[in-house]
Amino acid sequence: MIANSVTRWSRRVGLAAAAAVAAVPSWAASTDHPGSGGGLPQLDATTYPTQIFWLIVSFILLYIVMSKVAIPRIADVLEERQERIEDDIETADRLRGEAETVKAEYEKAVADARSQAHDLVRKAMDEIADSHAKSEAEAAKKTAETTKAAEARIAEQRTQALESLKSVASEAAAEATAKLTGLKVSDAKIGKAVEAAMQGGA
Repeated sequence: MIANSVTRWSRRVGLAAAAAVAAVPSWAASTDHPGSGGGLPQLDATTYPTQIFWLIVSFILLYIVMSKVAIPRIADVLEERQERIEDDIETADRLRGEAETVKAEYEKAVADARSQAHDLVRKAMDEIADSHAKSEAEAAKKTAETTKAAEARIAEQRTQALESLKSVASEAAAEATAKLTGLKVSDAKIGKAVEAAMQGGA
């Protein structure tokens, strides 16, 4: 591709230079014959051999200069440019591959983070549920214990109240019997009578 471009370019330059150089011998020929008419010297048939000679010489010299100096430099420039373009393409491909790798790693990291977050949320919910269940169990246990203790205190207070009531009733019954009948009844009999009355009333 580079060689073809250089060849085409050298042909164009060679033709342009040959056309320019062709005017030189014609001008020289016209100066050698000042008496000739004012026509175009390049159309004068007597100057054709000279024009052809100088055209060949000029073309050979131009070809040597172009092939030894200009064309190698142009080829080097084009080759360097091609190498730079290939390096840029290779660098772009490498950077694209690295970008795709980084993107894949990022997506994997995001997926792992989401999975870990989901696991942590589920674990936290399980812990909260377990803690709530334990709290409810402890609360129920404490409530049962408190209720049992309250019932025991109520039963104890009831027993104490019944004992107090029994004592008060025995004293009242003894006083009432003494006032009504004038007889003094023993405390044991009065206690039994009060207890029998309280049980019958219960």
